[in-house]
Amino acid sequence: MEKDLVAVLGGGNGGHAVAANLSLAGFKVNFFELPPFAESLDKVLRTKEIQIEGISIDGVAKLNLATTDIQPAIKDAEIIFVITPAFGHKAMAEVCAPFIQDGQIIVLMPGSGGSLEFVNIFHQKKVKREVTIVESCTLPYGARLKGSGHVSVLINAVILPTGVFPSKKTGEVIPKLKKFYPTITPAKDVLEAAINNPNPIVHPVATLLNAARIEHSKGDFYLYAEGMTPSVARTFESLNDERLAICKTLGYNLYHWDNLEFKDYNLGETEEECRYRILNTSMDAAFGKDGIYAGIKMKGPEHLKDRFVTEDVPYGMVLLSSLGDFLEVPTPTHDAVIQLASVINRANYWKTGRGMKQLGLSKLDKKALKKFLVDGK
Repeated sequence: MEKDLVAVLGGGNGGHAVAANLSLAGFKVNFFELPPFAESLDKVLRTKEIQIEGISIDGVAKLNLATTDIQPAIKDAEIIFVITPAFGHKAMAEVCAPFIQDGQIIVLMPGSGGSLEFVNIFHQKKVKREVTIVESCTLPYGARLKGSGHVSVLINAVILPTGVFPSKKTGEVIPKLKKFYPTITPAKDVLEAAINNPNPIVHPVATLLNAARIEHSKGDFYLYAEGMTPSVARTFESLNDERLAICKTLGYNLYHWDNLEFKDYNLGETEEECRYRILNTSMDAAFGKDGIYAGIKMKGPEHLKDRFVTEDVPYGMVLLSSLGDFLEVPTPTHDAVIQLASVINRANYWKTGRGMKQLGLSKLDKKALKKFLVDGK
């Protein structure tokens, strides 16, 4: 492997932000997108440059390589960052499989269980290379593309619970990743990291409960600033209670809500003021008009088939619901949101989602599942 050479796979908002930030931090970055989606990379493919602005850093990043050819993109890369929606994990796993090298570390940001889909696909394709597959609970940033090769970072993740497969390698792998993102915190395993993704708790139900406003406004809507009301927050609380019950059964922790530091949210308050307001007041106060979410001026969603539904329901909520079934832990609020989203979008997210069965885990018992996550077999 070539030291400090990384590959970033995925040319969307997050991929642009990760590639630009790591390049400006001094790493050699190869940037890749699948040919059918290369339009978002058009300018970058020509210039090998990304302009970045916002709360993280301002500047023009010079890339080592920008390509739609996977083999040179990942060749000799120490770390391969997969920065795609969850529905892109399968395609990325399949395209990487023939060219992966011994010793490489694949990091999905976020994973939502996608690390286990990589494991499943590599097994099906009889990949014999010794690789480690990692996933974080979320992206390092909230970012939006302003155009090809131009990204704005609006918010930083303040903690990145990250699981390693197999988890017996956690102590070896996490220190290597901290040089890229010091906020990375070791999770017990990749499934704990997946459960810690806050998006399936927040995005789908908030979007559905604001459905009429989203459709009536024709896209002129700010979910965080407008849609995070006390009533919506009470649904978050119910969903989170179900998630906590699953965590308790598996011996997992929730990191994102329990250990937040708010100084990076840049809302004009001190860390102490933010922490007090969220952790020492009611849900109503935290998510009311003066709550922390009211300060996040991130526009959207513009419609009900936004990724807040079409990704977070089938690839986040379905995993939690199926895990609840597996463990015999009731998840009625998750189930209700999945069903309502399926009806509204005329889809069957139960069938198309990525649950325990789709990950090849449903035939294990709890003890065998934990052993598989630790040992990789």
